[in-house]
Amino acid sequence: MADRKSIHIIILMLIGLNCYGQTGNTDSIMNVISVYHDTVKLRVLKDYAVDQQHRSLKTGLLYADKRMEIARRINDAEKIAETFHIYGNLYTTSGLLNDAEENYLKALRLFDSLKLNESRASILHNLGLVSFRKQDTLESIQYYKRSIELRKNSLEDIRTGDELTTLGETYLAYEDYENSRLYLMEALEYYRGIDRHARKIDAYAFLFDNYYAEGLPGLKQWIDSMIIENRKIESSAHSNMISLRLAKYHMVEGKIDLSAAIIDSIDFNLLYGYEVIDPVNTIQMLSEEYKKRGYHSKAIEYSLLYRKQRNEHTKSEVQDLVSNYNIRLSIRASEENIEWARQQNELLLKRIKLERTISVTIYLALIVIIGLLAYLMYNLASIRRTNIKLAERRTGLQEAYERSSRYKENILSIRENKSDFFSIISIKLSKPFHNLTDKLTEISEYLENNNKDLKLKTQMEKLYRNSSAIEKGLERILLWSKLQRNKYVEEPLVFNLNDFLHEILPSLLGIALKKDIRIRFDVDPSINIKYDKFCLKTILTILTENSIEYSSPRSDIIIRAEESETGCTLSVTDFGSGIPESLKDKIFDISRVKAEINAGDSHKMGLGLIIAKLMTDKNDSSLSLESKKGSGTTIYIHINNTHD
Repeated sequence: MADRKSIHIIILMLIGLNCYGQTGNTDSIMNVISVYHDTVKLRVLKDYAVDQQHRSLKTGLLYADKRMEIARRINDAEKIAETFHIYGNLYTTSGLLNDAEENYLKALRLFDSLKLNESRASILHNLGLVSFRKQDTLESIQYYKRSIELRKNSLEDIRTGDELTTLGETYLAYEDYENSRLYLMEALEYYRGIDRHARKIDAYAFLFDNYYAEGLPGLKQWIDSMIIENRKIESSAHSNMISLRLAKYHMVEGKIDLSAAIIDSIDFNLLYGYEVIDPVNTIQMLSEEYKKRGYHSKAIEYSLLYRKQRNEHTKSEVQDLVSNYNIRLSIRASEENIEWARQQNELLLKRIKLERTISVTIYLALIVIIGLLAYLMYNLASIRRTNIKLAERRTGLQEAYERSSRYKENILSIRENKSDFFSIISIKLSKPFHNLTDKLTEISEYLENNNKDLKLKTQMEKLYRNSSAIEKGLERILLWSKLQRNKYVEEPLVFNLNDFLHEILPSLLGIALKKDIRIRFDVDPSINIKYDKFCLKTILTILTENSIEYSSPRSDIIIRAEESETGCTLSVTDFGSGIPESLKDKIFDISRVKAEINAGDSHKMGLGLIIAKLMTDKNDSSLSLESKKGSGTTIYIHINNTHD
């Protein structure tokens, strides 16, 4: 009893050391390739995963998982599809057919979208194999036919012949001999002129099985063709396939002793992976032939041989089933361990958060108590000092009031003069900068057509962008100055909103095309509004420019309009970076612009949204926004004067 326990302990230790060795080996490989480029990592991990296909499912899946992580990080659809293909191969070899089919289908969808016909054909072939092993006849044949169609389009004779041979083999397994012969004969047409190819011998072998099952003449021609082809490749498995068919042929010819001698030389273990029809049935047929002729001892001998071979094959299949079951148990146990570890981590995090919350609460309570005590002491001292100073301050208040009245008059005068100064500066500088921008445009076009100095072109482009930005900033300052001083007089008109949006669409597209951004309208064509057209165009231009600036290239901006109870709601939606929570409450406030200037963000004026807010106020409408960090922003214009 003690010896048995010792043996069990040793076995468990060996298993643990093996698993640790596999994990350690995987980690060491990942450490070695960590310095390589992602392309090299993908190739190396693919080789390692494929190498583990017939060794260890767990190790193969580890390599495949690492490869998938890299492929998803670099967003390479082809590499992602290849990794799904690797998953399917690993699961197929381990007998996990449902998992294999799921991963093959994922790979097929990606290869379909990428139009990679060679990869699609391979996936369809593997799906046909999985369906065949699941005994789904119709599905298996459909997959093989789709694979053949792609192979024919690629004009690869060998691969097309292989697919046709596989389809003929499938029909043979389902005893559809007519279709089997049809596709096998077509395969031989594609194999014509091709030597030293094992599947060509398989096609001859399956044609022999077809003729043999149907009782058709001409069996020997297929055996002779197999012999000729096998002389070129010298395959031991195909030699045994030839011997098996010679034994069947000699039984048909009545030469059962010669058939028995050939059967005695066959290694049936080599045939199970190649034959569609169970090869040991030939031994049973020979036993029955001896029994018919009265050779009972021979009949018993080969009947026993049949049972022996059958038992060995059954034992091998049982071992495979046990192995597959153990693999499933291992995967399930790993999943349960991961789930248990996740739950433990969640509980630990909750405990840490609770302890931290309690600690912070205690510290805050102590700080509040100390602060209250300090505040009380300070107030007592302040009250004493305040009583002393109140008398002095009463006398000074009257003087301060008189001075503030004079200051107020001076400030109003200064503000009026400042606004006039702003207006004069903006008007005087606007035209020179406009002329400078036009001249830089002409110079840029000339350099584009006549100069090859890339550095000079780049500098001129930067100069052009900067001058354009200054010109635009001056225009915004002038407009803001007018709005601030109530010098802008709005001219509201009744017009169709949908028609107006299509009128200004070219100018909006001119801005959006710089980042390849698409602008889409979702507007009720029946909506009419009363609004100042210049104001509405300026507001939409500002909102669209902001959306484009904070959106990724090749994204969408949606302009919607729908009727509301009080009028019409017009919105501009982007899917960009969003507005930080700290800026939402002051996005339309001039204090934000001052803060940006003080922070050194001087490459833009920041007056756009301020101008939009002032213009909406002038047109009896309002602005609001919804924004989520990383998801985008929607700004609404609530118009209160719709008209039929």
